[in-house]
Amino acid sequence: MRFDGVGIIGGLVRDFALGGRDAFKSDLDLVIQGDPREVAALASRIGAVANRFGGYGYSEGPWKIDFWALQNTWAVTAGHVAVRDLADVVQCTFFDWDAVVYDLRSRRVVCDKTYFQRIQSRRLEISLRSNPGEIGNLLRAARRIIRWHLTPGPVLTKFIVERLDEETFAVLKATERRKYGDRALDAFTSVAQLRSLLLGGARPQTELARQMTLPLD
Repeated sequence: MRFDGVGIIGGLVRDFALGGRDAFKSDLDLVIQGDPREVAALASRIGAVANRFGGYGYSEGPWKIDFWALQNTWAVTAGHVAVRDLADVVQCTFFDWDAVVYDLRSRRVVCDKTYFQRIQSRRLEISLRSNPGEIGNLLRAARRIIRWHLTPGPVLTKFIVERLDEETFAVLKATERRKYGDRALDAFTSVAQLRSLLLGGARPQTELARQMTLPLD
């Protein structure tokens, strides 16, 4: 609490919005409003490891936690967004569904007034296209559309059309096998099959798809 503010961004709040406590399956991403040198000192004390996006990561019990100093978030250091406090972090996320912060000090959810309507509409869109991890975001987009039965918005649709090809299809499948225990892409044998599902709105009627769907109540 010696920092000016600490917020949980994205996953936890999004998952609670989707399906309550039982739906939470994400890592914890924290943004700390305070002197970046003090955040670095905190990282050193707890043995956190620097990540390639300007933050730090460590594990605590069952939790995998990544945290950043507010001024060191990638969108800020790359010059895409100006931030003054935690509320501005909602401008920094790739997906609009992640553009939400829970302020631990005030116990307040910070998002724009259409956030929960967008969740309810089941349409996933890009909020900030500029991002250093495009392949990772393409994989997350595919997994979310498949797992949560979503429809991509026009900007995300354009992103998928531009980036999903034979080469990236192979990379996505290999990356998913390496990073995730549950695999959504193993059911697809060609990039055309995956593109058709992601862009056309058809939903797989497989046992895997049913198991991976988040609860809605």
